[in-house]
Amino acid sequence: MFSLTLAVGTHSWRLLYREESKANEAFSFVDNADDGAAISLTDDFGQRAKVKVKHLVGACLEDLDKSKMGLVEMALHQARTQNAATAAAQADPSLRAMRQNAGSPILSPMGGNPMRSPY
Repeated sequence: MFSLTLAVGTHSWRLLYREESKANEAFSFVDNADDGAAISLTDDFGQRAKVKVKHLVGACLEDLDKSKMGLVEMALHQARTQNAATAAAQADPSLRAMRQNAGSPILSPMGGNPMRSPY
């Protein structure tokens, strides 16, 4: 699956294509259009876009399978970073001392639920 995103002014329009060849063809069509032209594109899912080329700020062609793996790698990196931070916090002497000196939690004279009446 491939995504062609057209930046039109401050908005974007995303077109989706099942085949790389069709996505590349659409990107080339946008890339080679004259500034004064208006282009019309249709994706594989029924979206139709008609845009004046002079209003295009940019275009991005994305292989969604590859970008999905990029997101997976970013999530794994975040998990590794979180694990490293947790291990560093557990090994830090000042943080360990703060945990040990925290004392016991405050007990409620009303039992487990201070909002419930004992009667």
